[in-house]
Amino acid sequence: MTFLAKLSAMVAIIYLIKVFIYPIYKPVMGKQKKRNRRYLQERKRSQFKEKVTRWKKDLAVQFGGRLLGNVQRMRLQKIINRLDLTIQPEEIRINQVLYMLAALLVTMVLMSANRLLGCVAGIFIIIAWIYPVKELEEKIEKKNKNIALGFPGFYSMVYYQYSKSVNIYLSDVIKDYIPNANPDLAEELGVMLDNIEYGEDYALKQLKKRVPVHYIIKFCDLMETRLKGYDNISQMVYLKNEVDSFRLRALEDELAKRERSNSKLQLVLIFVLGVYIVIYYLFTMLDAMEMFQ
Repeated sequence: MTFLAKLSAMVAIIYLIKVFIYPIYKPVMGKQKKRNRRYLQERKRSQFKEKVTRWKKDLAVQFGGRLLGNVQRMRLQKIINRLDLTIQPEEIRINQVLYMLAALLVTMVLMSANRLLGCVAGIFIIIAWIYPVKELEEKIEKKNKNIALGFPGFYSMVYYQYSKSVNIYLSDVIKDYIPNANPDLAEELGVMLDNIEYGEDYALKQLKKRVPVHYIIKFCDLMETRLKGYDNISQMVYLKNEVDSFRLRALEDELAKRERSNSKLQLVLIFVLGVYIVIYYLFTMLDAMEMFQ
């Protein structure tokens, strides 16, 4: 009985140690440490970004309005609406000012070290002022390009649906095509689908305003004419041929671009190989000269 009592007490002590003390000193696996460390770093970075964003918003509220005219505000607001951003035009202007001040500081430091370097670095002041707006404009251009490249497939579906029957709802065609569209085109079609609740005519006009691409404008004009009761199937056939030729040109341009990149890569490899051969023979000749000396 004494042995059983001691054994029970020992088991109870081991259990209490396992439950209350072991978790405190429990070793953490290496992968878990890396995950925890990565999570803490990402959390710190996100907190720092939030602080910077709040600071910029405060600057935009206090000083942004004084640095921005009505025309520029309207232009920047259009860019923001096109990209569906959650910022104000004043924040973009504050980014321009901050980048310009940073470039000015770098220019002054280089000017103190070398006057020529400072004069050359002065160009970065202009680039820093242009960069925030230019970056957003390039995003819009890339988005419009992706929409234009994905549009031929969408128009083909619309054309074949309307060529079979006149009693087709544009919203049904959009719903069928969205899962197969690229992300940018799917986003625009989703917005168009929401606008169709106010009428197809309204949705088509809004699409023309958001995406001023040649083929999309012609498509919207054709669909608006069709809504008025006119049979414009011949014009739809003409646009279908235009869109198909555009898709072929885009594929040919992509193929040519890949061929150019491959040829450039081959030239780089040949150049590296040539440099290696020259260096190899140079050291071989130097070793031979040392042997004869």
